[in-house]
Amino acid sequence: MKKRDILWCIVSLALSTAVAFVFSALGFSDANLIMIYILGVLMVALLTGGYVWGIISSILGVLIFNFFFAEPIFTFSVYNPDYLITFVVMFATSITCSVLTKRVKNYAAENARKSYRSELLLQASRSLQEASTSQEILQKTVKQLGKLLEKKIYCLMGKPENWKMPKELLKEDRATALWCYQHGEDAGFSTDVLRESPYMFLAVKGKQKTFAVIVVDTKKEAIGTFERGIVGTIIHECVFALEKEELLNKQREAEMRLEKEQLRANLLRSISHDLRSPLTSISGNAENLLANEEKLPAGRRREIYRDIYDDSKWLINLVENLLSITRIENGNMKLDMQGEIVEEVIEEALKHVNFRGKDQSVRIECDEILMAKMDLKLMLQVIINLVDNAVKYTPKNAEIVIKAEALGDKVILSVRDNGTGLTSEQKEKVFDMYYTVNRGIGDARRGMGLGLPLCQAIVKAHGSRLEVCDNTPKGTVFKFALPKEEILL
Repeated sequence: MKKRDILWCIVSLALSTAVAFVFSALGFSDANLIMIYILGVLMVALLTGGYVWGIISSILGVLIFNFFFAEPIFTFSVYNPDYLITFVVMFATSITCSVLTKRVKNYAAENARKSYRSELLLQASRSLQEASTSQEILQKTVKQLGKLLEKKIYCLMGKPENWKMPKELLKEDRATALWCYQHGEDAGFSTDVLRESPYMFLAVKGKQKTFAVIVVDTKKEAIGTFERGIVGTIIHECVFALEKEELLNKQREAEMRLEKEQLRANLLRSISHDLRSPLTSISGNAENLLANEEKLPAGRRREIYRDIYDDSKWLINLVENLLSITRIENGNMKLDMQGEIVEEVIEEALKHVNFRGKDQSVRIECDEILMAKMDLKLMLQVIINLVDNAVKYTPKNAEIVIKAEALGDKVILSVRDNGTGLTSEQKEKVFDMYYTVNRGIGDARRGMGLGLPLCQAIVKAHGSRLEVCDNTPKGTVFKFALPKEEILL
């Protein structure tokens, strides 16, 4: 019995009696007085818990009416037999109203609980759907449980050896958490296992493994059945989200492995084809020199030497690109960032570009002395590849402009040509590994499609991004930014 319920019962009956005395003095009939007591019983039913107080107030209401208002007054005797029927009807009506009121109250409370539960679960579901990692899923689950239970909650993520135990948890608590993880069952307070603990250990268990252990600091205060049901549902949603995330990760890994295998296959196919052509040329020219060196005129010999040299340079460039690609994929590429004069870097790079047979004009535009932070060796490789690409895909007598300009704390470096340009589709694929313009996957000599992807990787390592756009009135522009370095005089 609650003191609050007794108080409400006394107050309601007292107020009903007071109002009944007023109505009686005003000459109202007994029927009106009976309605006052029925109203009091309804108030008791609304304000107290359980049916018992409605029944008690109904009995007390009949007795009070009999004592104060039925002749003879101030006694429980009745002269008029009709009052007995009145008392029975009054009692039955009060009980009925009390029961119905309590049912409506309970129904409203149940609907409120269902609505609250639905809202909590909806919030939890939305929150978990927005999470992108397992750690984020568990963090949001802990947040939702904390909002529900209004208690301190900890989460032991992953395998036990990776747990970061809160200072509040003792050695025996860690042992309990470990048992919970290993068996995939709840433990601690209010469970069948190690119930003397003040903490409740909840296993976040999937079909094949336990993802984590959630620790609730109950302070040995029981968690209601309603709240416990919601806790179980939220953890179930958490497990579903974790299993979904794990499945997506496995799918992504499988796709990456498949992509890598395809790339390796394309690389081997390209290497076998692309290396064969220059090596065959070098071998054939060397054999021709060995067999006919004295018979060949000087001009022809010099031409053969030049062909051997060109093929060798191309092979060296190819090997450098392959080695750089390998270092990037293995994560072994380390930058040696130093301040370098941009114009000097461009001039050095142009010394390693083969313009033979093309006759393009190359112009450097750099209005001022600019210095930028870069890895010199890697940046030379970027410029060489970009200029070599422009030479390869522009006609004879085309113009190639290498421009450097300051923009705030950046140096914008661009390679422009006035060739035929690129289509929208080609622009989207031009940085894909092994893609070459006009041939798709690189399968022809001097077209393995490694240069631009390598340039993009190197530029990204410098904290920028290689962009491609149209030149005006025609042609293509490749540009990127480098951190500007102040020149100290």
